[in-house]
Amino acid sequence: MARVGCISVALLCSLGCKDPETAAAQAKRRTAEEQMEVGREALAAGKVDPAVAAFKSAASSNPRDPAPYLLLADAYRQAGNDAAAVLALKQAQELLPASDPVLKRQRAELYRRMGQVGPAITTMLELRDANQLTDEEVLVLSRMQARSGDVDGAYKSLERIQLPKPDDPQAKVVEAEILLISGDELLAAKLMDRLLGEHPELTGARVLRARYFLNSGYPEMAEQDLAQIADADSRRPEVVELRARVLNQLKRYDEAVGELTPLIEASPRDADLLAQLGETKLNLGQFNEAHTLVDQALALRPKFARALYVRGRALEAQGELKQAAENYQYALRSDPTFGPALSRIWRIFQHRGEKSEAMSALERLLFINEATLEERVALAEMYAETGMHLERARKLMDEAIRRDPESQRYRQLRASLAKPAGGGPKQGGIQIIKGGR
Repeated sequence: MARVGCISVALLCSLGCKDPETAAAQAKRRTAEEQMEVGREALAAGKVDPAVAAFKSAASSNPRDPAPYLLLADAYRQAGNDAAAVLALKQAQELLPASDPVLKRQRAELYRRMGQVGPAITTMLELRDANQLTDEEVLVLSRMQARSGDVDGAYKSLERIQLPKPDDPQAKVVEAEILLISGDELLAAKLMDRLLGEHPELTGARVLRARYFLNSGYPEMAEQDLAQIADADSRRPEVVELRARVLNQLKRYDEAVGELTPLIEASPRDADLLAQLGETKLNLGQFNEAHTLVDQALALRPKFARALYVRGRALEAQGELKQAAENYQYALRSDPTFGPALSRIWRIFQHRGEKSEAMSALERLLFINEATLEERVALAEMYAETGMHLERARKLMDEAIRRDPESQRYRQLRASLAKPAGGGPKQGGIQIIKGGR
């Protein structure tokens, strides 16, 4: 009888009892699940810091599960801590059995937000070569490559779409932007006009041409293009940003405030809108309101380039050039392609006599297609003074003369850039993709 009792106890233990190690592991998993639920609820309520703490606790309790790291990455992203978000994504990826294209996409997007264009391009090229990018993502990659100065690489990416679909409208918009960046302004203008003649509803083409008009000194024409954008696209960030720039350029600051205020009321945690309104308030001379809005934007996104730029502008307007330059540099560390900061800082460099730095900032403006006519001429003048990139300088001045053929200053500068006898070494041109322009 005793033997039967022992067997029964042993059988019961084998069915219901757990060794301490198994029980501890299950308890940790339960704790992780509970903490993940706490984090989800906190994130849904907009309480980012408690969410981060909860997801970190979940990851600590169950370090072999990628799920807490994915949630932690999202929480960090919402907190504006993109560097920590990238690290969390890398930790999640290490726990997965194979490289996950979804995680790579998220990492590339975070790199873009952080202004780390090189790592973003590298990550997206890996996805492109594995045929894991959508057409839209290929266009994003191509645009980034062009803006970083790799025009040939941009065309190579664009071929992924244009070889099977030579007349794809969205790809043609990117092609027009690459043409502008590479200096083929006439071809770009013809392509933009043709696209909008065939597809008047094409928002990307409207935005590109409006930016081209604005940078060329024609804000009224930019406003006309933006006015034709459909209501469904009128609140896209790049449209709002460009419209605010146009209104500010036209000195219609009250209208810009009227455009931005209801958008902020609908999205009070939108750092981009807050910074845009801060810049408009600055244009109105309302420095206290501008500083308050910038502080709100930076509380949401601590390294947000536009907010740092607006702070720099406020300091510059108050005569604090050193601090202004520091804030512009902080903005450019966050986003090296942020045109407005480049457009301000090159002037400060020039004022200091730092010609090399001024020229570098102007070149970056040129490569991202945001250099105004004045800035293109200033860059050509610097090339003429230093004897550098004379072919590019001649091209810039040819464009300037086409826009203002009566300018004696432009003609004199172009004459000073005349090729030496013999023509010098021939520089290679950019091969343009064929396909009905």
